[in-house]
Amino acid sequence: MAAKKNSRTTFSGRVRSKNLSSSDKLPTAKVRAFLHDYGCTFVLVGGIAVRLVVFAYMGFFNNDNHIVVIDYVSRHWIPPHADQFNQAYQPPLYYFLAAPLLHLGGVTAIHGLSLIFSIATLLLIANLLRQLPWINENIRPWCLALAAFHPQFILFSLFISNDTLAIFLGALIFHQSWRLQLNPSPSNHLLLAIWLGLGLLTKTVFLAFIVPLAFLIGVTGRRRALPMQRIVGQVAIFLFIGSVLGCYKYVENYVFFGNPTVSNLDFGDFARDQQPTWLGAYSLFDFNLLKLVLNPVISTSTVHSYPLMLYGSFWYSLIPESTFRSNLIAPFVGLGSLIYLAALLPTLMMLLGALRIGRLALEIHFAVKAKKDDPGRQLRSEVEGVFLLTLLLNFLLILFVGWNSDVWSVFQGRLLFPSYLALLLAFSSGMEWAASSRLKTNIIRCLMTALIVFFLLYVVVEVWLAIHYPVNPFRLEHVPFKITM
Repeated sequence: MAAKKNSRTTFSGRVRSKNLSSSDKLPTAKVRAFLHDYGCTFVLVGGIAVRLVVFAYMGFFNNDNHIVVIDYVSRHWIPPHADQFNQAYQPPLYYFLAAPLLHLGGVTAIHGLSLIFSIATLLLIANLLRQLPWINENIRPWCLALAAFHPQFILFSLFISNDTLAIFLGALIFHQSWRLQLNPSPSNHLLLAIWLGLGLLTKTVFLAFIVPLAFLIGVTGRRRALPMQRIVGQVAIFLFIGSVLGCYKYVENYVFFGNPTVSNLDFGDFARDQQPTWLGAYSLFDFNLLKLVLNPVISTSTVHSYPLMLYGSFWYSLIPESTFRSNLIAPFVGLGSLIYLAALLPTLMMLLGALRIGRLALEIHFAVKAKKDDPGRQLRSEVEGVFLLTLLLNFLLILFVGWNSDVWSVFQGRLLFPSYLALLLAFSSGMEWAASSRLKTNIIRCLMTALIVFFLLYVVVEVWLAIHYPVNPFRLEHVPFKITM
């Protein structure tokens, strides 16, 4: 009985003693324990500080002119039709949240709303990483550091753009999914449906969330041994609430244009200027990283490769799209090359982790004994599997639209940011694999440290340029967007 009081079972099924050994009392062990306890706090504070600095020196917009839609809504209080402005095809929630702020405090107030969403997103991510019991305490700070210091993730959560709300709602949906697992009450089911509906009312990318979240409700009901009729009822109610709340723009687009997902690709000439991207199977499988290293900004050498476009725009400002412009100035553009090289490690860890998550899901599905004897592994499999499925559908949605339109600007890594938490869980699973070897662990820590240093150097350079060579925060004339196809 005494042994039971001093130990606990982890989600991997192993028993860890709570008693401190003599080695744990050494100063190095105390330092290690201190870092375990406060490492995430330091990273979180650092991430908020970086957001405040970037917010102070960045311009308001990216290449998508959302302020025109906000201005229209603030004057008419109805959403514009998809063919009226470049971004008018987007669902209207963000614009209705921003419109009153335009009257109250102008563009600065709307930008402040983005800062609130950005910090709230980071807090949600930190809170969920802390709550998930299977994430190793040595790995958790590295996962949080990616979200805290990743420049592209920070920038797109701070622009005056519906991306900032979409990224926040993505994190909120994942957080609510975990709450539903812990307590599958009617109120938690209702909240998940509401957050999904608001996501659909913000950005089309949330169409990729519908099936995984419905599946999550179904497997949660099965784990609780609910009757099938009740499970079907819960899923039906969830889908009804989410779709009714979020369907406005899709219905409007279908009524006026015969297509619920009409977009700016269907209007104007810019799409024709970015074609053709597709060069056959080569476009799907070309991942010659040397092309990105030699050309850190978008060029004809990378524009025809789906993997290079997604990888480059995810980790660095591959496409010039803001008043941050070190990617246009030598020698600062060399930071992009270094980031591409260092980011290969977390990318491989994410891919490896995704494979491990998929393997665990198959093991749980086919091993009846595991279902009965190890509920912790089953819970982990359900959560990570559903999150990974969301990310996969998000990724496939980008590929489908890009392949169908044959437009290179569709392949932007920022479109994966609403699913960012799924990437962090895949990264955590990959880091778990490396933890079995001290050599692999040390190599990964060194390369991750280098990547974070490059991230911070990028921010420092951009702030330095903004101070010494300021540009108009409302305009983007310095951005050379034209690519000869």
